Amino acid sequence: MGVKTAVAVGAAGIAAGVVARALVKKKSESDGDGRHPDGWKAVTVLGESAEFERGGYPEPLQRIAGTLEIRLQPAPGDKGFEVHARVKDDADTTSFGEDEPDQALRTALRDAKQLFETGEVLRAVPRPHGERPTTLLGAAVDKAEDDAKGEGVL
Repeated sequence: MGVKTAVAVGAAGIAAGVVARALVKKKSESDGDGRHPDGWKAVTVLGESAEFERGGYPEPLQRIAGTLEIRLQPAPGDKGFEVHARVKDDADTTSFGEDEPDQALRTALRDAKQLFETGEVLRAVPRPHGERPTTLLGAAVDKAEDDAKGEGVL
């Protein structure tokens, strides 16, 4: 490959990256903060929805279910079912404790999914490997584990 061809290929790659970045930025600006406008949160759960509802929802979700609108629907491709929930507009959110309603809903959905699928809510803390000296990378991993119930993909 000649120098001119290599330069042209490199310039085309840079141009494609700039265009892609601009499109991603434009999409994220149009989406606002990325939250659903009506406040719905959803998780996909492996299993049968009838078992999920039997005797009430799993405890993490049951605890705040009175303040929520909840609907279940089949997941795409017969991959279980989806649990959709949002806090009712007139809900008394004191049952959420000190958590923000949005955060409490995310945590309840995630924990109910884990409890239904595995029989327990999986915890990274206390860390099974015990005490260890803090390193830069280790501190980043610990912080990510501590914040895992926060924002991000359910």
